[in-house]
Amino acid sequence: MAYRLALVLAGGGVRCMAHAGVFIELERAGIVPDLIVGSSLGSVMGGVYAYKPEAEFLRQFALRFSDNHIVRAMERSFAHHPGMLARIGRCGVYSLGLAYISWQYGILSSAFLKRAFNNIVGKRMLRDRNFLIEDCRIPFAPLAVDIASARAVILRSGDIPDAMYASSAVPGVCKPHRLGGMRLMDGGLASLVPVLAAHLLGAERIIAVDTDSKVRGRYDNVVQMIEQASAVRGYRWNMMETAQADLLIEPRVKQFYWWQFSRAEDCIASGQDAARDSLDAVRSLIARVPDERKQATRSFLAGYYPHVIIDTCHERIRHE
Repeated sequence: MAYRLALVLAGGGVRCMAHAGVFIELERAGIVPDLIVGSSLGSVMGGVYAYKPEAEFLRQFALRFSDNHIVRAMERSFAHHPGMLARIGRCGVYSLGLAYISWQYGILSSAFLKRAFNNIVGKRMLRDRNFLIEDCRIPFAPLAVDIASARAVILRSGDIPDAMYASSAVPGVCKPHRLGGMRLMDGGLASLVPVLAAHLLGAERIIAVDTDSKVRGRYDNVVQMIEQASAVRGYRWNMMETAQADLLIEPRVKQFYWWQFSRAEDCIASGQDAARDSLDAVRSLIARVPDERKQATRSFLAGYYPHVIIDTCHERIRHE
């Protein structure tokens, strides 16, 4: 199936709140994507909008999510200890508390996110207790990674909260989500900005919203050096993949650390600014024929992109 216009949403913690701002401006301009693909927390934002395509609703969800007591406790733990090693030590103590809660309630598993999503979105806002990818009003595909095989896993069916959890499950913090013999984790491990996933699903024109922090350019201790090394690895692949988008929207959110959820409103505003600046380019992209050379390049790169597409629950329809 071909999709005329796909919107690809990157991960990046609180920086992903910028996606709500992008949707606000696109909606005001009367522009609705035919497909939404998301990775990591970008899949959470994209999934909410795909299920209920109202930008103000997504903005309210982003603010509620950012104001969650666990999210804010984590932020306080990081913010009150500016030294990286001290923050990790403090966070380790907090993680013990989370592990205890996990033992009782499964807070670090998909069951936790499912309950939270149903409670925050379903009970308070949608009054709907069943959330399936197949029921999304805009076709939606979150991206996860099979941690055993390194394959990207593109989810086209099943429970939305489970898929969101799989797409944003941070290794070492979250339990892998088990699906059909696979152990799924954070989609950002394979594609922080999953342009190729959108191409594989048949997108003719691809707009990518990149909320990656990029490489910060400095480090002051060994932990920050390890953090920098990880960023370099992801940045190099991210550069290649974002270059394959037909249009790149880059909200100015690099300055925010992923855990600074108190800056959610600033990120939303940055998303609005970036989207407004890109509206003419978006309209031009929609009006012209698809770029065949860009599509050919994406097809070539897809040959080096091991992936699985799940179209019906537990069924692999494409395995390359």
